[in-house]
Amino acid sequence: MSATQPGQQQHLEDRLFHHFRGWAWSERARDTSSWLWDFGYDIQRHGLRKWACKDCILGNRPIIASFTSSGLQNAANHLWREHKTPAPEGEKKSTAQLKSECVLKSNQPTIASVLKLDVNKPTEQNIANSFISRFDKQHFQRMLVELIVSSNQSFSFAENPILREIFGYLNPSVSIQHANLSATAVRYKIIQEYNRHKQKVIEVLRDSPGALHISFDGWTSRNKLALYGIACFFRDEKNRPCKIMIGVPEAHRHFGSTIGGEVLDVLHTLGVSPEKIGYFTLDNAENNDTAVEVIGAELGFDGRLRRGRCFGHTINLSAKALLFGKNADAFEQQLSGAEALSDTEYARWRKRGPVGKLHNIVVDVRISHRLIYLFKEVQRVSGFTKSSVSNSQVTRKMEVVTYLTVGFPTL
Repeated sequence: MSATQPGQQQHLEDRLFHHFRGWAWSERARDTSSWLWDFGYDIQRHGLRKWACKDCILGNRPIIASFTSSGLQNAANHLWREHKTPAPEGEKKSTAQLKSECVLKSNQPTIASVLKLDVNKPTEQNIANSFISRFDKQHFQRMLVELIVSSNQSFSFAENPILREIFGYLNPSVSIQHANLSATAVRYKIIQEYNRHKQKVIEVLRDSPGALHISFDGWTSRNKLALYGIACFFRDEKNRPCKIMIGVPEAHRHFGSTIGGEVLDVLHTLGVSPEKIGYFTLDNAENNDTAVEVIGAELGFDGRLRRGRCFGHTINLSAKALLFGKNADAFEQQLSGAEALSDTEYARWRKRGPVGKLHNIVVDVRISHRLIYLFKEVQRVSGFTKSSVSNSQVTRKMEVVTYLTVGFPTL
């Protein structure tokens, strides 16, 4: 089941309780470690606890499948039969899934058949066995998950048919051993890896000889989630400087109190004691002032005295103000797309320093087809080309290039 945004999530929950009137969220008094709870809502009424299918709710089915918490095997069968959702790698498969796989295996190709090897011949038998033994399904899946995480791909990238064709071309064992992962399996494996390494992170932070310094900042992901990255800077047992990302919580509101609460939750989850907390290096946003005050009030120190400023952020703002004035972005927007400059616009240019003027010229040339052709025509008439500068035999016109936010030009 794909991730849902906050507004859609509320709509789905309203739909759930429309179907299950008189029910409420479960108190979660019992174990919820089964993977099936990732695909079902946990609700209760009069002491009876049920699993209600999320995919049925998402698909707006007239009848929502539900099963008692003591009969989750039926839920697993339902997920496979109705939604083709398999059990994650390493988890117990449903009876329905096992039966389907048995049918598939009877007609499934083998390495010997794909490579046209006769296993009755010792040499070809050795080739087949060597080929099979060299493929490590777990290692392949781990590498695939690492690729998706490190390159910031969506989980559905693992289901890309062209990518799967490439895997099959490189090694038929990928498809023969069903090593490809679904988007759901990728998500589950990432959570598994996080939980597997979490205790190690707790131990490393606990054993750090000095204070733990924190930095956090927010951004919006491609699927419109408001996320906050929380980083920790510390020294390890050998006194080497280290840094680690300790959390990426979602903050629905950019209030300082909300941000501070999310940071506190991450610190508590990792067992960080108040006396281990050092300083917070943050940008100049006002909500960060409130966030560190909230954190300090909870952990027993004055947040204002622990709040540092990001020097790089300060330098960036100062440089833009010096070069382009107080509102560089608004100035660029005023000039964007103009085919010719009016007297008023030209006067705006005159107010800028030499670097600011050069930047504005580059920006305007880059967005105007007329000015781009004019720039090339000037080079043609004057005979000024890249070959005249570099003594190259190749005659090539120069282009105007911008880079970085500030947009310093190069030719």
